[in-house]
Amino acid sequence: MSRYSVSQRRDASELVVELRDDQAMCSAVIVPAIGANCNRFTWNYEGQRLELLSSAPDYETLRENPILYGNPVLFPFPNRIRDGSFEFRGQRVKLPLNEPERHNAIHGLVYHRPWEVVQSGASEAEGAWVTLRFASRSFPEVEAAFPFPFEAEYTYRLKDGALANEFTATNVGNAPMPMGFGVHPWFPAPLSDKGSRKDCIVKVPVSDVWKVDEKRLLPTGELVAPPPERDLARGVPLGDQQYDDFYTGLNRHGRSEAVYADPGTGVEIAVISDEAFKEFVIYAPLDRDVVCLEPYTCATDAFNLETQGIDAGVIVLEPGESWSGTIVYAPRPFSA
Repeated sequence: MSRYSVSQRRDASELVVELRDDQAMCSAVIVPAIGANCNRFTWNYEGQRLELLSSAPDYETLRENPILYGNPVLFPFPNRIRDGSFEFRGQRVKLPLNEPERHNAIHGLVYHRPWEVVQSGASEAEGAWVTLRFASRSFPEVEAAFPFPFEAEYTYRLKDGALANEFTATNVGNAPMPMGFGVHPWFPAPLSDKGSRKDCIVKVPVSDVWKVDEKRLLPTGELVAPPPERDLARGVPLGDQQYDDFYTGLNRHGRSEAVYADPGTGVEIAVISDEAFKEFVIYAPLDRDVVCLEPYTCATDAFNLETQGIDAGVIVLEPGESWSGTIVYAPRPFSA
């Protein structure tokens, strides 16, 4: 009997896909119709059933607030775009202002829309996996807002106890397309009642931090060194600090990993991203026991920063061209 399996079922009338790795005692539950969100990732470790992602209590709540739970997919841009507007090669683009209090567009156009299941499987070689597809041409409102036709494929792969996010975007239009991609995983902080938020540690191989307009939460374009107590490269405890910070310099030497550690629970989660991801956002509010570790291919408001001559990581796909990137969530015992 294989250690890996994949199944589809109706759960409270919602179609879900479950990936299982019985040897590693972990599973992932994906909700295709709500942004391809992996709403649940669990691991049985030393008799503890750990919820590695902060999941919505029910699917109605997830549908109402899909950006606040699980693993939202951020495309064709992560984080904020000033005034929901940017110019690309002489074309002015106007996005929906879904953060009206700051007059920004935020987190792309696919995190709350339905994706189609196209393939799934399970084997010793490939683990348990499912591939979902989003075609912008199926959503007139998406192409009206972002006039660059695209197709995206997202594969969740559970193998050796780790959950991979494998993403591919393809420009199916007739003109160049700007893009950025990121994820927004919500990890509980702490991971169990044996730990405490203040003792949880985050270590990320980043260098500088983007200086931010605190009112709009947008980068000014200036890079500064982080203060020692927020220098993620050194490894810092969350303590009583609140984070909504934009770092850069990730993966300067190829693939690398960010680590969120909960010493009290005895577990850490490595967020491993490939060399395409240069930017990194950490979000850890004080009013909710979570921490988000978010690798991005580009900076917040990257489309507008680039028009100012600032290299912010915008990827440009020519007609027919594809781009792929992978991020892995790997839980493991805590190593001091």
